[in-house]
Amino acid sequence: MTVEVLLATYNSERYLEPLLESLAAQTYRDFRLVVSDDVSTDRTLELVDAWRGRFAHPPRVLRRSVPSGGAAANFAALLAGSRADHVLLADHDDVWLPDKVEAGLARVRALERAHGADVPVLVHGDLEVIDGDGRPVAPSFWAFKSIRPEYGSRLRTALMHPTVTGCTAVLNRSLVERVGSIPPAAVMHDWWIGLVAAAFGVVDHDPEPRIRYRIHGGNVSAPQRSSLVGALRRLPAPADVRRWVGLRVDQGELFLETYRDDLPAASRRALEELVSVRRTGPVARRRTIVRGGFVSPDLWRTAATLAFI
Repeated sequence: MTVEVLLATYNSERYLEPLLESLAAQTYRDFRLVVSDDVSTDRTLELVDAWRGRFAHPPRVLRRSVPSGGAAANFAALLAGSRADHVLLADHDDVWLPDKVEAGLARVRALERAHGADVPVLVHGDLEVIDGDGRPVAPSFWAFKSIRPEYGSRLRTALMHPTVTGCTAVLNRSLVERVGSIPPAAVMHDWWIGLVAAAFGVVDHDPEPRIRYRIHGGNVSAPQRSSLVGALRRLPAPADVRRWVGLRVDQGELFLETYRDDLPAASRRALEELVSVRRTGPVARRRTIVRGGFVSPDLWRTAATLAFI
């Protein structure tokens, strides 16, 4: 069984060494680190080279000559090029706890034994939140962001509520092959991977945080604490809600176009129902959202969707 940890880097020198140190200290060491560098101009690649001897297998470094266009595109290219049996994704500014790889592989392999290795399997998990200096911010990213991980296991709710944080993801070979080439128009690579797993296979979540997730103001996803009070303070305008829903319908339509011929009947039906809200009247749209189960875990967001869609 081959295992790869895929790391996308870009001017990563500030936080890269703590990540590399945590990867080198994993209890499961029989993996290869594959680094795709997005034309960094700092010491990123020097640091990777300096840590080369600390790994059981020397890291493989892909030096891009042309920028990929962003972290999602860089990860998409890494994933498309992977041939490993099991794949983990790594962000350049986090810290992995020592059992991160071992625990993730154990969960994936147990699901493969239960469902068959030909079934796409995704395991993801919670994270501890730290700041730029490594100080604790929150013990649970799921609580911090009001994420309900079980919503990612069902396609209808996964379409509305992304639950997968890419750096926690462990994918089996079947899922990597089913994902294929992630379209550039996908909102984020990890959300797309979660949708593929929910549509075609099995999604499991580990409630034990195994990564210290660094929020430092430069994160691609710019995560902020989610709460009802915060939502009430911001009170989204109807146009904002429509854009929020439209983003999800757009991605659902792209997903349907990408995989239509291969989708299981139930997954195809779910996607067709969601996409249908574009061409129906206000009453029918709301009925589709409610009866179809296209809901968010927080009632205020679902209420806003129904009020302004």
